[in-house]
Amino acid sequence: MWPLLVLAATRRVLLYVDPCAERLHVLPACERRGVDVVRLHSPPAASAILQGAADEETVLRVRASTAPPAGKEREWAASQLPPGTTVCGVLCGSDGGLATAERLQHVLAPSRSNGVLPARRDKFEMNEVLRSRGLAALAQCAPSEWDDAARFLRQHGYPVVVKPRRGQASVLVGVAESERQAHHMFEIVRKATVSLDNTEAASGCVVVQELLVGSEWVVDTVSASGEHKCVALWKYDKGAANGAPFVYFCDELRPCSGEQEAALISFAFAALDALEWRWGPCHIEIMMTVDGPRLVEVNAGRWNGVDFQGLVSICTGYDAYEATLDAYLDNEAWEHVASTPPAELLGAARLVKLVSSVEGELMELQHTQQLDALPSLIRFEPEPSQIGENVSLTVDLATCAGYAYLLHGDPTVVAEDYATIRKLQPTLFSVRT
Repeated sequence: MWPLLVLAATRRVLLYVDPCAERLHVLPACERRGVDVVRLHSPPAASAILQGAADEETVLRVRASTAPPAGKEREWAASQLPPGTTVCGVLCGSDGGLATAERLQHVLAPSRSNGVLPARRDKFEMNEVLRSRGLAALAQCAPSEWDDAARFLRQHGYPVVVKPRRGQASVLVGVAESERQAHHMFEIVRKATVSLDNTEAASGCVVVQELLVGSEWVVDTVSASGEHKCVALWKYDKGAANGAPFVYFCDELRPCSGEQEAALISFAFAALDALEWRWGPCHIEIMMTVDGPRLVEVNAGRWNGVDFQGLVSICTGYDAYEATLDAYLDNEAWEHVASTPPAELLGAARLVKLVSSVEGELMELQHTQQLDALPSLIRFEPEPSQIGENVSLTVDLATCAGYAYLLHGDPTVVAEDYATIRKLQPTLFSVRT
């Protein structure tokens, strides 16, 4: 837990809802800029923590650092922030805290408001908003009952994607090849809770969508006063593994070097405009199909959830954390942030997401000598890494078995090292079942 507030003389404040691992980059950057940070739990996160709280001291600390409920924001600010304090913006580290962060920024930093729009967190509604603004969008339905889904499937056919309307990390995202599979997946998703935040729950919690075919990309952006800038462009390597259809293998950092990349970025910016996003970071997943870009999802108000900072800053000279702080705190610095990544990166980089093909108690981490010899491998962080820890079968990002960071001046070296890691992965973890 953390103290609610310690203000420096500047009295410029950023609120920070549900800080997660990215805080290790964000908080030092805020300190360097002389801006104070008020760290808050979103009500959904606080509720989850309190369910497991074992002592009264923990309960009191969590309650003291929980963001105010809707309608109480100004009252909270008047009692907790000294007179003259300027809230410059609101940061967020969790999916479950996005609605809270959006609301706080709307009320307490009105000049930086994005409004309040639940569609930004609803994987069905975000596509419908794009469609209503004239952008191409995939075929989909949001059935509250199975009969609604069955009607869509009779018209559209198979395969289809079945997933939660509010979700993250590809949890419970499946591909159905038949009505039986689709019905089974529908029932599982309908009964599941993926996000901590259910305050914006729609009438149904399932979305059924056409299966997009093509190459999947990520456009990481930061916006200030409606001006959008792409601060990183990634190409996903995803595929089937361990019975799951969408397992993450690798994120490859890419330059903005051609018409395809320009089209992806242009589509991402148009999606942000459609969703009336004006301030802060976004992580946007797009499929480049033969018919052009199609939105997979927008994560409005969050940075990329992996530890991207080292790779991106070396290869481009900046990163989304610093660009976000520029947007909120330093107009002059923001003007110098490039609108797109360079046509040539300063290095080749891939963030490899380790896939475990086994489950059980870790006995040994194998192939360490071969991994140590890879010239582009700068960090290797398997999860788990200690003997006796549990190893889970990787079926989504939540069960990712760790990360390997590849960086080198020669893209061929990075590609070869990535291929080696993929080859070694099936026997990387020796376990006792």
